[in-house]
Amino acid sequence: MAAQLQPDEIYLGTQALLVVQVTNAPVSTPWPVVDPVPGLRITPYGSPSLIQDLLSGTTRRDYRFVITPDRAGSFRIPAVSVQAGGETLKRGPLTLRVLEAPLKFHAARIEPEEILPGESAQLAVSYQGVRSGLRPVVPDIPGVTIQPSGPARMDVTQREGLPITTFTFTVSAGGVGTYRIEGITFDGVRADAVTLTVSPFVILGAEADNPSLAVGAATTVRVVIKGLPRNSAVRLVVPPALQCTPVHRPYPVPAGSSAFSFDVTPTEPGAFAISEIQLPDGKKAPLPKPVALTVYQGGKGGILACRGRARSEQSVVGEPFLVDYEVFFRGDLIGAGIDPSQASFTNKEHIRVEPVLDPAYPGWQGQPVQVRYGQGRITVLSGTGELNGQKEQLLRFALKITPMAAGELPLDGLRVVLAIQVREERHGAGLFMSSSRTEQYDQIARTPPHRVIDPPGITAPPLYRGAVGPCTFTTELDRTTAAAMSPLTLTMKITGEGVGPQFNPPPLTEVPELTRGFDVSPTVGGGEIKGNTITFTQVIRPRSEAVKELPALPLVYYDYRNKKYETVYSLPIPIQVTPGSLVGAGAMEVRSPNPATASPPAPTTAGAGGPMPVALGANYTVLGEVARSEPFGVWMIAAILAGGPLCIALTWGGQRLYRQRRPESQIRRRRRALMASLDTLGSGGDFFARLAEVLQAYLRLAFDLPPGELSADGLARAFQAAGIDGRLCAEAQDLLGVCDAGRFATGAVAGDEKDRLLQRTRTLFAEIEKNHA
Repeated sequence: MAAQLQPDEIYLGTQALLVVQVTNAPVSTPWPVVDPVPGLRITPYGSPSLIQDLLSGTTRRDYRFVITPDRAGSFRIPAVSVQAGGETLKRGPLTLRVLEAPLKFHAARIEPEEILPGESAQLAVSYQGVRSGLRPVVPDIPGVTIQPSGPARMDVTQREGLPITTFTFTVSAGGVGTYRIEGITFDGVRADAVTLTVSPFVILGAEADNPSLAVGAATTVRVVIKGLPRNSAVRLVVPPALQCTPVHRPYPVPAGSSAFSFDVTPTEPGAFAISEIQLPDGKKAPLPKPVALTVYQGGKGGILACRGRARSEQSVVGEPFLVDYEVFFRGDLIGAGIDPSQASFTNKEHIRVEPVLDPAYPGWQGQPVQVRYGQGRITVLSGTGELNGQKEQLLRFALKITPMAAGELPLDGLRVVLAIQVREERHGAGLFMSSSRTEQYDQIARTPPHRVIDPPGITAPPLYRGAVGPCTFTTELDRTTAAAMSPLTLTMKITGEGVGPQFNPPPLTEVPELTRGFDVSPTVGGGEIKGNTITFTQVIRPRSEAVKELPALPLVYYDYRNKKYETVYSLPIPIQVTPGSLVGAGAMEVRSPNPATASPPAPTTAGAGGPMPVALGANYTVLGEVARSEPFGVWMIAAILAGGPLCIALTWGGQRLYRQRRPESQIRRRRRALMASLDTLGSGGDFFARLAEVLQAYLRLAFDLPPGELSADGLARAFQAAGIDGRLCAEAQDLLGVCDAGRFATGAVAGDEKDRLLQRTRTLFAEIEKNHA
């Protein structure tokens, strides 16, 4: 059984859920019993839900209770009990904190804003917070009647979880005029004023049947007015380039309203707005929203031009820039879409592309239209523009592009699709024929590339590695207790809107605050991106038990908004370091041989057992040198003197072939020597350190790996490049991990454990040798 509050801290005026989970309870199990708490109303919610795990056969029933607090404070629910299978299960106590939200004015609105005499409107006033038993105080406003209508309504903001209390009122006025409703207060907090207009008539709206048309074509503009009879002499006020004729066409309208229709015919191309009507008494009244008409030259329909241009020739990496697009076309626009899927700058991790939702162009007016952009929507502006000396229909929109890498950024490949209705009229032999069809046109926008430059490098701090921000920087350790010089995995997470694959981790080997107390591996792993966060890992080792914490680490980034470099620090992490010593760490610096380069000969020391091979690191002494250049011997000098030029050529070719072949054979011999050394590894101390040395030395020889610590991702890439099963890579990583943990463990290693690890290592080496064969 489990019981949990979701959440355990709420605001007064909101509710919490108490979820009780009972596993493998009989079907007849009754509802749980919750101890009553003064000030809380706890009521069951819905029916129990049943969840059954088919694999394990377990069942779980979830019971939910809604908790509604009557006051603020901290409440303690003593216990939740369930009678199941003849026994009583209890959980608790549970604590619920109820906070009182600060009282603030939220919003006020009146609908409709304009009414006829004798009608009423609804006023809604909202406040953040709850005051039990209180309602807003409404002042006396001459000529206006305000009456409460219904109880207060409670809402909760999704992000903050704050309660919003909304009070509604019915508002009416005695005569024609404009009334300002102000002075409403709730527990002393004043609401904003709203305005109500009472008119002898109300214009409900106006629209055009076809807002896009050719010169000489006609469209019907309809105005719906409440409070005027149908036979009223209402006229439409239009610009001089439009001819307007009143017509009578039936149109369904709300009760008490009339529709006035007009045929409008343009005589020249352009963008026009109809914003007023003329009343029977000669006065003019504005329309609630102007009617916009786009008029284009007649002729064959289709896209005439599609082009784009960035507003600047270059920008700094990480700094967004805008690209404006223009699409000239002819015909009646039925629909439009923008396809960015094949554009050269989209679907790139280092480039962020966002549609501009509210484009604006000074000196040019266009009507906003929502069209499809990929899987979303974008706002385009529809108007007219000049192309080749003629006015044509024009769509304009903009994209905001944020590049996170320097260089020339191509901007081609954006596809624009228009559905256009084309009308055809034919005259002849006393007949008139008119037809229309809808065709789809598409074009790729022609856009010149954009140059992206690096941030100014003169003032870049020493630790700057190309990060573009703002950024946040956090660090984690795989554990906080370790022996001195034992490996700790440091995880670094960089979060920011400009995160991409071009991001580099901070250079920790150059941070004195860290290297003073830690040995820092030069190898960095990770680089995975999830959302707007990139993660890196690096191995560090505390030098002694005197180290008490991982210090705050710096990340330097370029703030493109403020155009300067900033440094953000991670939080320090306390750690506990116990005494220890680094065993065999020098083995991690073994350099694998390069067959193309002969290394110098190694010195040998004679002893009782013969020459001593070259030492590998601090403890291991059997790897030796894998390749060296042979000087000319006596036999070569004799051959040169006896054989002449031919012998010289043959000798030179043979020596070169020998030098090319021998390193490979010696590497194989060294690998076999390392495999054979496992037989003597079980005796003596420092077993894990010596096994780690042999294992790392073998892997470096087998895959020609560079010096430094073996990282998991570097080893995985080596196995993959060699075409070897990833299962063997995982086995190698696991063995290295066991050695790392065992080197700093206290106590002796059991004999059977040594044998088991040695056998695993032999098997691993044998499998790798098969693949190399």
